[in-house]
Amino acid sequence: MIRINDRSKCCGCSACADSCPHGAIRMQADGMGFKYPVVDEDKCVDCGICEKICAFHPVQKEETPKCEAIRFPDLLSASQSGGLGFAIMRKAILEGYVVYGAAIADDLSVRHIRVTDEDGLAPLRLSKYVQSDMTGIPAKVLEDLEAGSKVLFTGTPCQCAGVASIAGKYRNRLLLADIICHGVPSPAVWKSYLEEKSKGRKLTGALFRDPALGWHDHRETLIFEDGKEVSDEYTFLFYRHLMLRPSCHICPFASLSRPSDITMADFWGVEKDIPGFSDDNLGCSLLLTHTEAGAAFCREFPDECVRTTAPIPTDKQPNLYAPSKPGKHAESFENVYIRRGYSAAARRFGRQSLPVRMERFIKKVKRHI
Repeated sequence: MIRINDRSKCCGCSACADSCPHGAIRMQADGMGFKYPVVDEDKCVDCGICEKICAFHPVQKEETPKCEAIRFPDLLSASQSGGLGFAIMRKAILEGYVVYGAAIADDLSVRHIRVTDEDGLAPLRLSKYVQSDMTGIPAKVLEDLEAGSKVLFTGTPCQCAGVASIAGKYRNRLLLADIICHGVPSPAVWKSYLEEKSKGRKLTGALFRDPALGWHDHRETLIFEDGKEVSDEYTFLFYRHLMLRPSCHICPFASLSRPSDITMADFWGVEKDIPGFSDDNLGCSLLLTHTEAGAAFCREFPDECVRTTAPIPTDKQPNLYAPSKPGKHAESFENVYIRRGYSAAARRFGRQSLPVRMERFIKKVKRHI
């Protein structure tokens, strides 16, 4: 029987719940909106399947993946990086795969969805800086595999690990594409932030990184009926590591050894590593292929691309080697948020809080000393 006594030991992939043959496990959100398995002991027969299926542990292999810089000129204007994510999903659809990926729902929450045609790919484009809801998704992936379908699953490394674990003997028809993950932020904080920002206005959409602002600009764009508002209030909390899932800080997949076939990311620093390859601030993707299946799939794309072999980044992609450390005030932020709500937590720990303003003042003084 799976028991989560330490929140950092569960990534919320939902594989344990979906693998239970007795329906004894449900995923339940905590005060931060992160979901954890809860066992109905009246239904549980203690078969141990849920414990065996749990894949939140290091990948037991040593590898040096092939690394490339890649961009898709026709996709850049609607992409946040070099267009690799969409190109992979589009190729999969054209080759008859069922595709799974994270989408922003009508209520602006983020959840994984199933897509079977090219028109359905639009919601899967662009980054989502909040943990996606995986409830029921591993079971759907298994159903597709059992029916004989090829499946492309895209997500964080821990989500890929959970899906790979439940796929079992059908792993050869499952293609996994993960991202270099900084950590997944709180779904509850994201929801509260939207509620706070939309008081008196109708919110119709959101972008975590608007391509129109340029590749290096990392702010959220909120779309209202009466216009757009660009802010870094939520992004600031994210990069201060105040609201990441506890498991992110001990992530076993922040490594070159990963559970996936393909890894995607922004190729930060490409201007210095490969001079002249991407100097227009329109984005460049990093492509790592870990398996023969991943390399074969990425050998050619239906969309025109420019690519070159590259050295694996070191300093510009720290989460390829180690997980993000918890912020100094992460525990306090969570306590204030749960007890007093988003506004109180943002006033105390956000960009306009007194401690942060003092930090900026001290840095400014030091620069002039």
